[in-house]
Amino acid sequence: MFKYIRKFFLALNANAHPGDIAHAAALGLLLAFVPKANLLWVFLFFLTIFIRVNKGAFFITLIAFSFLVPFADVATEGLGYAILTLKPLGGVFAALYNTPFIGLTRFNNTMVMGGLAMGIIAYAPMYALARTFVTWYRKKLQPKIVNSKFAKVISNLPLIKQIIQAPDVGGFGR
Repeated sequence: MFKYIRKFFLALNANAHPGDIAHAAALGLLLAFVPKANLLWVFLFFLTIFIRVNKGAFFITLIAFSFLVPFADVATEGLGYAILTLKPLGGVFAALYNTPFIGLTRFNNTMVMGGLAMGIIAYAPMYALARTFVTWYRKKLQPKIVNSKFAKVISNLPLIKQIIQAPDVGGFGR
């Protein structure tokens, strides 16, 4: 886990493309909305692992938003119910459910469908917000933090030194 935290801060402070970090944050939010006990979540997770995004930002946002998403459960379930009860899509949902392995995604569950829809709806605003934040951070905040006494004290703490010196084992997630 330290490796991903280190990679996130290295990317945030380095010349990494802001879009990589922003896509990772948006994908972390999308996956946080989808309940975890189904094939859809597993598929989206592995898809995210194999595309080029900042894995540190992905895992940090996935974990952080996983704690906040339960507060949106009522809205998520309502949206999922509204989508699943749309008359024009009834035949499509029936055909999908009868397709082998598609039923394992549990798309017919109101929380899964609502979470997927909420994640898709929130993707573009989260991407724009994260990209704006990275650009603002690099331009305005980073120079102030690097030159502060607080940053110098924090960088000498043993735990922070371990994170900074964490080895990049195996190269998985590059």
